[in-house]
Amino acid sequence: MDVSDNYFSYTRSEIVSLLPDNLDKVLEIGCGTGKTLEWLKEHKNCRWACGVEISSFAAAEARKVVDEIFLGNIESMDLPIEKNSLDLILCLDVLEHTIDPWGVVVNLRDLLKWDGSIIVSLPNVRNKKVIFPLLFKGQWTYEKSGLLDKSHLRFFVRQSAIELLSSAGFTVDMVLPTGLGKSRKSQFLNKMLPCFVKSFFEYQYLIRGVK
Repeated sequence: MDVSDNYFSYTRSEIVSLLPDNLDKVLEIGCGTGKTLEWLKEHKNCRWACGVEISSFAAAEARKVVDEIFLGNIESMDLPIEKNSLDLILCLDVLEHTIDPWGVVVNLRDLLKWDGSIIVSLPNVRNKKVIFPLLFKGQWTYEKSGLLDKSHLRFFVRQSAIELLSSAGFTVDMVLPTGLGKSRKSQFLNKMLPCFVKSFFEYQYLIRGVK
């Protein structure tokens, strides 16, 4: 494997403020070893948790803690899940790896209940770690992980990330940037800096769309 085991074993507890009230049935695309789904089952009253995972290693681990796992690429799968049956779908650091994230989101929408939600996280290509080397050094260097992960096929800024969901018919009601920090200095800068400057420090966007 080109990445460490931690790549697949991270619990995404930072999504807690975006979670809807009802979490009876949850699907996660790119669930890794199932740590986030396991956390939802243990702490958020999730009754049925299902994952899709492209790595056979991670999928084997996830089977130990979730109710159902489908192994494969979401872009070439027809999931045997009843339409209009899910409360929540998670796509965390996944869609930027797909050829057609717009098509993926449209297809997933059919699986959600009428008031169901989708939560996605997408990296911000306008971050200073990408923009400054590009502007001042002419560098666009792919890496094993991070904003310029060599497996990223699509790139987003705040507006295009929101439009990814809204164009599929979702109502976007929450957008939370990460990377600004929680210190007093970071919070002060967050309030004082204009939006176009703050975007240079925003690492990724956590976005919730409601069907």
